[in-house]
Amino acid sequence: MFILSIKSKRWNIAMQHFYLLEKPANVRNSMKVVGYTHSLVPSRKLVKSETVHIHLQEHELSLYLALSEGNRKILRRAQKEFYQVILYKEPSMDNLRAFQQFYNQFAKRKKLEAIGKSQMETLMLLNEQGALLLSEIQSICGQTLCYRLDIVHEKRAMSYYEATCHASAMPSHLKRPIRYANRFLIWHNLLHLKEQGFVLYDMGELTNSHNVRAFKLSFGGQIVHVYSGYITQSKIRALLLGVQKWRK
Repeated sequence: MFILSIKSKRWNIAMQHFYLLEKPANVRNSMKVVGYTHSLVPSRKLVKSETVHIHLQEHELSLYLALSEGNRKILRRAQKEFYQVILYKEPSMDNLRAFQQFYNQFAKRKKLEAIGKSQMETLMLLNEQGALLLSEIQSICGQTLCYRLDIVHEKRAMSYYEATCHASAMPSHLKRPIRYANRFLIWHNLLHLKEQGFVLYDMGELTNSHNVRAFKLSFGGQIVHVYSGYITQSKIRALLLGVQKWRK
């Protein structure tokens, strides 16, 4: 089994980051900081959280019936909209920059961390391994309504970033389509991944936000525990790198 990881160096400190681990990974002693995102391997050195796993091997009807009644209603309405879905299976640098600009506007409104230089470097390293799926949904007139960026690896995928357009800035005829766009894109991508033979989709962390938690649970699936964070032997290294959620 090929393990997804990226290696980088900042402030001359060697780092390695693992994604979606199913089994323990061998880490070289030269790696001074080791990061993990949604590892299934329990560890007291990492932060335990919850996510939702949707098993894509189930029949499409079963996946549909697992959706909340509200989601099914929205999807029926969304079918009447003239959406254009674009999948960037190998996103170019221009694609990623356009997504970064769109996301950072969204992040500013929502008071979230922007995608800066270090985050873009991570995205580029993941992209070099073919581990990114960027998707965009546009209105009939070509206006971007929503972006989603997923990590894809070994027939497993995970929601990494998502961003939607600000409804108040849209003309009146697009206010209804934008309300349905994100849920429609998620459902579209689940079916696409299923067709491509993927077996699992990770909806991303279930945060303490009631709205975020309810949104992710509305797509069905199973709640599981995952482990994320950084392991380093030096507090100074953690401070230099701006690393959060680190432990020895």
